[in-house]
Amino acid sequence: MREADIHKTTFKSHEGHYEFLVMPFGLTNAPATFQGLMNKVFKQLLRKSVLVFFDDILIFSVNWEIHLRHLEEVLEILRQHKLYVKESKCSFGATRVEYLGYVISGGVIFMDNNKVDCITSWPSPKSVRELRSFLGLSGYYRRFIKDYGCIARPLTNLLKKGGWKWGAMEEAAFSKLKGAISAAPMLTLPNFDLEFTVEADASEAGVGAVLTQGGKPLAFFSKGLGVRHQALSVYEKEMLAVLMAVKKWASYLVGRHFKIKTDHHSLKFIAANQAVTPAQQKWVTKMMGFDYEVVYRKGVHNAVADALSRRPEAKEGILMAISCVSTDVLAKIVESWKNDEKLRKIVEKLQQGSTDHSKYSWDGKLLKRKGKLVVGHVPDLKKELLQYFHA
Repeated sequence: MREADIHKTTFKSHEGHYEFLVMPFGLTNAPATFQGLMNKVFKQLLRKSVLVFFDDILIFSVNWEIHLRHLEEVLEILRQHKLYVKESKCSFGATRVEYLGYVISGGVIFMDNNKVDCITSWPSPKSVRELRSFLGLSGYYRRFIKDYGCIARPLTNLLKKGGWKWGAMEEAAFSKLKGAISAAPMLTLPNFDLEFTVEADASEAGVGAVLTQGGKPLAFFSKGLGVRHQALSVYEKEMLAVLMAVKKWASYLVGRHFKIKTDHHSLKFIAANQAVTPAQQKWVTKMMGFDYEVVYRKGVHNAVADALSRRPEAKEGILMAISCVSTDVLAKIVESWKNDEKLRKIVEKLQQGSTDHSKYSWDGKLLKRKGKLVVGHVPDLKKELLQYFHA
């Protein structure tokens, strides 16, 4: 403790008053102060050969000879600043290291088995507080979990005020999330001499992305979409997925050339700066400062990011990219009313002059609702209409 601050740590006991000569646990600013000290002490080595989190000092090197030199530098810095480490708590020359809940070995990173066991044995939460604790621990490892945001959506919805209602859907999401964590893959450590690739995709339910190098995953990202974002067009959702992914991994991508792979061909306008609409101009502005290349990739080859963005209950769309001969669809629409009991009764009442259905109108031939033609619930007819108007 600094001499002038020692009196601030005074406390009273049954044997009298005492002061701390070294910084104790429990002081409000103690963690930030100590971390600030460690950052200052190792400033020249941070993120080059040393990582520091409070009293956890990690020294990393490419080979044994360089590692010995790095170790000597760290010990010398500690000696100069009169800082001490306990030998029994140190590990030297290790090729497998457990650090901040991760296990690092052989150029890959995976989750600590003790933490995984803790998560997979977690009992079903009985309150918001218990659920928040579970999501806090599992969320720490979300970079390992494909589709984490979508899987956890039923659980995060319970955190809203007055939203607690644990049911079958929440229990299923809870079990699925624990299963995904127990089967999480290993991630490759980044090599800043190689090019990064961001693969992004979007669905009705959320967005997903994966950061890779040489085809190997470094991190996964997924996020469920709220009501406002769910209302966006497919094109806007695809762009949102790219923006979120780049923002998430900006620390890896800034100052380096990287590729963005997407299955939406029109997104190539970003790299060409050919923004037309105000929304596109806003997106291009957010991407300024990054050196990137947009690469179109067919959806069938964009499987990882595509899976990250989707949930099983997401509705499937139909792409009607064919040419066809126009048929008498109007007659089929009329037939659809006759096969729909509800619509058939509405037509009969309107023909009799009834005003019970004010939203519907009958002009002698066609049934309309708010001025628009009504089509009965016939799936094949809907496909034919798509062919007729859009093929």
